[in-house]
Amino acid sequence: MKIFPISCESLGTRSFAHLVMTRSVNILIDPSVSLGPTRFGLRPLPIEIAASWLSRKIILEFAELVDIIIQSHYHGDHFTLGVERKYEFTNRDVFNSIYSPEVTILAKDPDKFLNYSQQQRAKWLWKNKKLKLSKADNSTYEIGSTKIVFSPPVPHGSEGARGYVLETMIEEDDFQYIYTSDVCGPSSNIATEFIEENSPDLVALDGFPFYLSKIKNEFAKSFEYLGRVVDCAKEVYIDHHFLRSLKWEEVLKENLGKKLKTFSMMRNQEPILLEAQRKIRFDRSPIKEEFYTAFENDKISITFYKELLNRNGYYQYWKKLSSDVKMEIEKKRK
Repeated sequence: MKIFPISCESLGTRSFAHLVMTRSVNILIDPSVSLGPTRFGLRPLPIEIAASWLSRKIILEFAELVDIIIQSHYHGDHFTLGVERKYEFTNRDVFNSIYSPEVTILAKDPDKFLNYSQQQRAKWLWKNKKLKLSKADNSTYEIGSTKIVFSPPVPHGSEGARGYVLETMIEEDDFQYIYTSDVCGPSSNIATEFIEENSPDLVALDGFPFYLSKIKNEFAKSFEYLGRVVDCAKEVYIDHHFLRSLKWEEVLKENLGKKLKTFSMMRNQEPILLEAQRKIRFDRSPIKEEFYTAFENDKISITFYKELLNRNGYYQYWKKLSSDVKMEIEKKRK
């Protein structure tokens, strides 16, 4: 089994998109990308927008290479929306390219354990009768050497006010990988138990969104659950919500007493915390309003994004990622 992080906070965007390749199947998980629209009272900086553009490009590229798409829930940083969203580089055509009749889509049940906004978004998928869709909640699928096991719906946080999500376990040759999606810590016992019951070799965990002051009351409990995950899994990578603050390592040390790697480090890439650095970068080099006007009017060229990523040393990760995945695809075809 090989795991390829495509887009996440440690790679400069809001996302948890990744590719899992086994001998039997290629799986694209939560294929979307997003940016925090007003973090620190500031709009995304050009370098963040460039990272979003490149992440979207790779998601579209990989969507043509996979057999299965897993959709854990319908928040915009996990689910490509079927409307135009500038910062996400998406529109209806992009939506149709990703969620195509060529792939099998294993997705969160649109009718149960979803809040209203997610139910409305889910309709873009489920009303399309041409798609090969299956409800994944609390289900198991076996494809050749690969087993895919989904949790029951678990809370997006400590309870279901922010909706419910599915955790996913992928197993091959007694190696078990669990992707938590948005369990926020975890912040619930049911999300933690799914991990403990399977004692996985590797966990990709979204972490508690401690940067949000309104949910501080859940903080201590989430670290109790995180400790249980670390105790039962051989290796844990933390990312997503937890990497939206530059203090993530300090908070881990103080509350867990251990270091954890970021999802980007799975491929030896040091974290690129663009959103967390937004204010620092803006104070150093303020962005003129003319840039955002040009961006909204589609006047920023692809060349601009490529050059900006190259100058900041960020392009190489995705270039190698694309090359490595294509090489693995060729190996499987032989």
